[in-house]
Amino acid sequence: MALDGRRTLSGTWGQIWIDGVLVAEIKKAEFKTTVNREDIQLGIDVDSKMTGLKGEFTLTVQKTYTMYNTYVKKYNNGEDLRVQIISNLKDPDAVKKQADRWSFPNCWFNELPLVNWEKGGVIEDELSGGFPPSLAKNLDEIKRV
Repeated sequence: MALDGRRTLSGTWGQIWIDGVLVAEIKKAEFKTTVNREDIQLGIDVDSKMTGLKGEFTLTVQKTYTMYNTYVKKYNNGEDLRVQIISNLKDPDAVKKQADRWSFPNCWFNELPLVNWEKGGVIEDELSGGFPPSLAKNLDEIKRV
């Protein structure tokens, strides 16, 4: 099947759930895995050896209400709060109406914005954190046909 422009996915249809709660104000989501490597000298060549994987995420949220009090209270009490984040991208023009859905259990936050505003501007909060890449699971994928 030849593809056309409408098959290109649009983030307009993306959704994020944190611990089962839909975050309707989400503007942008990025989850990535970084391969940690060490250089290995083999004769004259420098090769590399994979030594680990690191998962990181960034979420941009359009602020509509105070969201992070529960998380901040737990951190202030010394609790290492972990959450499950599910990402779903279900563009109605996707090939065969398929969806790209991922589960990221055991996520932690590195940054939680408390105050972030500018006069005359729409407020957006950026949350960042990490996850164990080995636990990330692709629940639904958009397959080639």
